[in-house]
Amino acid sequence: MPRFNYQAMTRTGGVVSGTLEAENSTELVSKLKVGGYYPMSIEEEIREEKSRISFFRLGRRVKAGEVEFFSYQLATLLNSGVPLIRALSVASEQVNNVMLRGAIDQVRHDVEHGSTLYDALGRHKRIFSPLYVNIARAGETGGVLGLVLARLADFSEKQRKLKSSVISALFYPAILIFVGIVMALLLTLVVIPKLAVMFAELATTLPWPTRLLMFFMEFLKGYWWAILPLIIVTIVSLSLYARTESGKQRIDGLKLKLPVVGTLFRTAALTRFARTLGTLLENGVPILQSLAIVRETIGNLVYRGIIQSSEREVERGESLAASLRKSKEFPALVTHMLSIGEESGNPQDMLTKLSEYYEAEMDKRMERIASLVGPVIIVFMAVGVGFLVAAAVLPILQATSIIEQ
Repeated sequence: MPRFNYQAMTRTGGVVSGTLEAENSTELVSKLKVGGYYPMSIEEEIREEKSRISFFRLGRRVKAGEVEFFSYQLATLLNSGVPLIRALSVASEQVNNVMLRGAIDQVRHDVEHGSTLYDALGRHKRIFSPLYVNIARAGETGGVLGLVLARLADFSEKQRKLKSSVISALFYPAILIFVGIVMALLLTLVVIPKLAVMFAELATTLPWPTRLLMFFMEFLKGYWWAILPLIIVTIVSLSLYARTESGKQRIDGLKLKLPVVGTLFRTAALTRFARTLGTLLENGVPILQSLAIVRETIGNLVYRGIIQSSEREVERGESLAASLRKSKEFPALVTHMLSIGEESGNPQDMLTKLSEYYEAEMDKRMERIASLVGPVIIVFMAVGVGFLVAAAVLPILQATSIIEQ
């Protein structure tokens, strides 16, 4: 329960100060009046853990699942008739993350002192995204905050599951690559050098795979001082270029053109577009404001540029479907269904159906890519490891034949 520092006047005209616990400042005033005091100033006491937020910020962060859990808690409390300030207080007690709990406490404090919920949430941009804040604004304005927060939590859960499915699909190939690298290093750094010493004593010519591998090793050993800085400079240069606007634009464009996985990036962007825009429109956010939010949350600069152009055209009175139809990145399925939704006055329904379709399509593509990537990596590993094994085994067979002679 919050604690308040207060100064109050007694019936005899004296001034007293102290600290009391109360649900809010109104309840504190009532307690003071019952005790015969007349409050002069009231200030909520800041929790010690809240003052440590800046210290923990470098080491901890708020995960999407934690915000999602908070949203479910708050939505359940509000839908059960619990007042907003009390609901925020109860939800805060269920949160373990120090940063998130501190932010919720500050939100409750701001709301208690006259701020709207969406304004209070908007002051914590590192925790609550523009999408979250704007949907909360629509729910608070329309008087359906509990319902809207429940939908928002569902939306966040679907986004999190989509991200998890991508990571899971890449996990197995990553293990194969790691095992292949370990085997290659073992053969190259341990087995081959010992064979080279043995063959030097036998004064015979090594097989060409072994000579090629040893040449490569000697090259690395002799010129590592030039190769290592070159690799570092290249990585740093590419990283810096990737942070620029033109670099991000080019990289995002290349992602969409990549074989096999390019379709996956495109499907992910379309899923995010349909789900986010549908959720915003369904909760009463105006179309232009919704497009601005989608533009900033879509995650691909190519699509962001297209949506930005559509914003200008929609502002001039053109339909969203017609403006998107000019781009090749939005397939006919999206523009046709969106056009039907706009004509019927319910574009959010069509966008929800589109998001469900693309989510299912995303799952199918992830399964196909996962089933394809594994065998491809195994083939490349087999070729690479086969060459290394040949470089190690052929000298042994050659040495055996020399000894037998």
